[in-house]
Amino acid sequence: MHSVRIAAAGLAATFCMGQAAPERLDYTLTPVLERGVLRAVQYDLRFRGEADGETVLRLPDSWGGQDDLWRSIEGLTAISGAALRDGDGPAQRVLTHRPNARIHLRYRVIQDFEGAPNAEQGNAYRPVVQANYFHLIGEASLAAPAGYDAAAPVRWRARNMPRGWTLASDLEHPGLTLGDLRSSIAVGGDFRIVRDDASRVRVALRGGWPFADAEFSASVAEIVSGQRRFFGDAASPYLVTVIQLEAPQPGWRSIGGTGLGDAFAFFATPNGEAQTITRILAHEGLHSWIPGRLGGMPPQDEAADYWLSEGFTDFYTGRVLVREGQWTPAEFAADLNLMLRAYAESPARTEPNARVVADFWNNRAVQQLPYQRGRLLATVWDARLRAAGGRDLDDVILDMRDRAARGESGVAAELFQVSAQHFGLDVREDIDAFVRRGAAIALPEDAFAPCGSIVAELTPAFHRGFDIEATTANNNIVTGVDTGLPAYAAGVRDGMVLITRTAGEIGDAGQEIAYVMRDGETERTFRYMPRGHGAVALQRLVLADDLEGERLAQCVAVLGGG
Repeated sequence: MHSVRIAAAGLAATFCMGQAAPERLDYTLTPVLERGVLRAVQYDLRFRGEADGETVLRLPDSWGGQDDLWRSIEGLTAISGAALRDGDGPAQRVLTHRPNARIHLRYRVIQDFEGAPNAEQGNAYRPVVQANYFHLIGEASLAAPAGYDAAAPVRWRARNMPRGWTLASDLEHPGLTLGDLRSSIAVGGDFRIVRDDASRVRVALRGGWPFADAEFSASVAEIVSGQRRFFGDAASPYLVTVIQLEAPQPGWRSIGGTGLGDAFAFFATPNGEAQTITRILAHEGLHSWIPGRLGGMPPQDEAADYWLSEGFTDFYTGRVLVREGQWTPAEFAADLNLMLRAYAESPARTEPNARVVADFWNNRAVQQLPYQRGRLLATVWDARLRAAGGRDLDDVILDMRDRAARGESGVAAELFQVSAQHFGLDVREDIDAFVRRGAAIALPEDAFAPCGSIVAELTPAFHRGFDIEATTANNNIVTGVDTGLPAYAAGVRDGMVLITRTAGEIGDAGQEIAYVMRDGETERTFRYMPRGHGAVALQRLVLADDLEGERLAQCVAVLGGG
């Protein structure tokens, strides 16, 4: 999933005409309980108003695919120093006051949806205020005066936490800015906090999971530490929060998350597996460096460079997980082979990059294309550098980092070509053929030698026998059943209600799949081979049978770099 993140450091420090440089904004968080039950989270905001006697206050509005976030703000009151009136739209208020007056506002953050966070609603980016905990993302919960930009200094405090509650936030350090506050997470309640002193990583989680707190925390610390070591960064405070989403149906599994400054917020159903969560963390955590620390993205048509920002990040996700001992070569191969199958079966596989720019947010297959292309091309280029002797893609990436730090001009995709050429790798023709024009990419047989070989084979095309995207959009009412496929022969029909999958692997046409569906008043299980029309030319990594000892060590060095 392409996550939303805030790059506060890139915002210019400009202020309204006639206003002195802003003083510190002061935010104080206080839980509001009734008979021991959390009802809201109160914020007290103190700041100095503008010199002309009128200050615009901005409420949360749109962020992370969520709209009308101002609905979570209630009881906004000017305690002292100003009078309050409506502004231009529901996400704005106007304060009138004496020039440069000290102003004290108070408001409550509430949950504006019913019940507990639910996987059917997606990631819980809106404020979550439950009976015994809260979960607040800065962009979704903070009101701020318009004249104060991302560089404005901030003090953030929490007080009156109930007895037995824990508080965790990535705001518990000096030198905060408004940009930090917006790109932050604060949780409180019945969370369990696990700390790793060496990496300075904290994990805050609640509820029961199929993994142990300590083991999961250790994996998180190793991944974050490994990324820092690779990019040459020292240990610094980092927070990972994990909250549960209710599953709308038995067997429903959902895992998602987003990076937030020096924190990461995860959302998962209780059956979420640690391996999937750590893979997401490894990918999203790498975005702290890729592409921002490697030159950044173009100011327009950003999706044109997603092959680097997302594809290289996926390449390094596997590399970091192997390097830090989180994945074995077999786990790496399984993940790679899932991507290779998805790429082989993608209806968008040979679309030009212009299609990615136009439809990245509108088409699932198009959205996956830059991830696939970038990872495949990074694999090809890494293999070429290794074959030439003594180098790999790590050398290019670190050279990009150094060039960007020196202020060399060019976005990441441009600096990559410069750095690659520095090590004797000319990528211009590949980018033109495989990215711009959309030619299909094939991995060389020895791309991962001595781990094993890339083999090509014809395999039955995977197909559920019905249109899964249309079914999901139709409230899980089965849609688009193909009368010529095994699902129809097994009895699946349009109009049934999809409940859950109990067997099979998505993308694997060689495994029997099983779906539980409601047919009228009866629940039925349908089992069949998920095969579509025709066959697909597929590449996959087959590991060597004798992968042990010295050969295993060499393989890990290839997959993990170094």
